[in-house]
Amino acid sequence: MMHTSKVWLGVLLAIFFWGSNFNAIQGLSPSMTPIVAATVRFGVACVCLLLLRLLRHSPESILSRRDKIYLLVLAFIGVLVQNCAIFISLDHTSAVNASIIIANMPLAGLLLSALILNTQITRDHLIGTAVSLAGVLLVLTRGNWQQLALQSGDVLALLALFSGCLYTVLAKKWVSHIPLSQFLRWTLGAGFIQMALIASWLEQPFVAIKSMTQSDMAIILYMGICGTLVAYYFWMQGTQVIGPRKVTSMFNLIPVFTLVISMALGTMPHFTQLVGIVLVTSGVVIANSNVRIKSFVQTKLNTSRAVSREL
Repeated sequence: MMHTSKVWLGVLLAIFFWGSNFNAIQGLSPSMTPIVAATVRFGVACVCLLLLRLLRHSPESILSRRDKIYLLVLAFIGVLVQNCAIFISLDHTSAVNASIIIANMPLAGLLLSALILNTQITRDHLIGTAVSLAGVLLVLTRGNWQQLALQSGDVLALLALFSGCLYTVLAKKWVSHIPLSQFLRWTLGAGFIQMALIASWLEQPFVAIKSMTQSDMAIILYMGICGTLVAYYFWMQGTQVIGPRKVTSMFNLIPVFTLVISMALGTMPHFTQLVGIVLVTSGVVIANSNVRIKSFVQTKLNTSRAVSREL
């Protein structure tokens, strides 16, 4: 049994890598268009996955035709749409703004789970969602509530949020029986092919790749290995060992890491961004507090019953 503290450390590293991706994307040169950069990033991750598969000779599950269709749809939603939306959004909004919006993924996932998986929504979930939404609106309006005018980058970040949540919920509903490594290789590989086709149709990817600087190469390798492959591995390991309900609350740390990295790079945050992070974090804590209290009480009750039986 793997030690829980090590698993939590891996989850924390995954959140750090995802948070740093927002800063890394904005560090790419203008010649690296968003779609090409996203394509190359997942190309790096796919090559690593294929190499790992070649080193393993154990058999995997046989996929049905329905499984393959589901995996292709999930690749479109969770790889193509989500990542293209994130990459393009950062051309039109700040890394901190985008990360604060994405930090609402646990709460948005709860709402989608209720609609698709018929999971129960409690009063705490609704209150937490309202508090987090207030934080997002504060960041988007910079405190001017009467003039809500979303930038195109903010709208794309919201699209990335929705597609990421839909990807997670549908994966649980459709393909939870497929082994993790096989699931990742199929979705990331199919998503890479889809992005490569769109990049070839809309842009000139080979020209962009030829003009890559050493800095671009380093950033792409970092995002492909750390920000994609390693992050996904640690995150899925956390959901299996600790449980998805507990680890998803860590998403509220994404804007914190993005903010710290932005400050280290010389970009000072707005006051509304700081307050927005506090509100989003508070919303996630409120939404999960009732579950933790019930879990704590149930543990104490079980312990008391066990002691009573021994006596």
